[in-house]
Amino acid sequence: MVGDVDADEVHSLAQTYFGRISRRPKPDPVETVEPPQRGERSIVMKAPAQPSVLFGYHKPSIHHPDEVVFDAISDILGVGRTSRLYRSLVVDKKIATRASAFHGFPGNKYPGLFTFSATPSRGHTNQECIEALDTEIERLKTELVSDGELERAKTRSRAGLIRALSSNRGLARQLTFYDVVTGDWRNLFKQLDDLNRVTAEDIQRVAKEHFNRAGRTVATIETQRPTR
Repeated sequence: MVGDVDADEVHSLAQTYFGRISRRPKPDPVETVEPPQRGERSIVMKAPAQPSVLFGYHKPSIHHPDEVVFDAISDILGVGRTSRLYRSLVVDKKIATRASAFHGFPGNKYPGLFTFSATPSRGHTNQECIEALDTEIERLKTELVSDGELERAKTRSRAGLIRALSSNRGLARQLTFYDVVTGDWRNLFKQLDDLNRVTAEDIQRVAKEHFNRAGRTVATIETQRPTR
């Protein structure tokens, strides 16, 4: 409950409607850590659909100190028309209609995946997109991102958080997310300080540590015309 509410009234209503539900023992903790991946895996699906490519790299959970570094990488590479992937694959090379990078798949609470994806434009192929994505990933490992790129990523993240807290609904969603996923709603308000500490060297370090081919999975959709 957020907003201009009376705390005593809210507590009374909660007791009236939920107080009769008895407390149950907490479930056993869930073990979700996968064994290390020792080699690249590939999945090819042939379907009557548009071609597409997706990379998945293993990453730690939201509790890891580098979570905010992944936030910055996701923004610099994949958010908006000024992102590296959009400029490179869509605007400059014109080999894709869409290119993105994001993390937290399928969720944030436990270790998951950092993903890169692209959809080839007409006349171009998944392989071209794979090579272009690889180029941008390697660039992240060998070159430090610019001060301007990093500052813009931090500014967008700050603005995004402020917008998310601008309504009662948004505030409730954010508080609930951080309480359920991280165990403490107060972690929401540590995000900006953690983000401000991210450096270009942090981004290069995390890219070298996590974006390696031996530990990734490449999934592609290849167009196959339906048979009659």
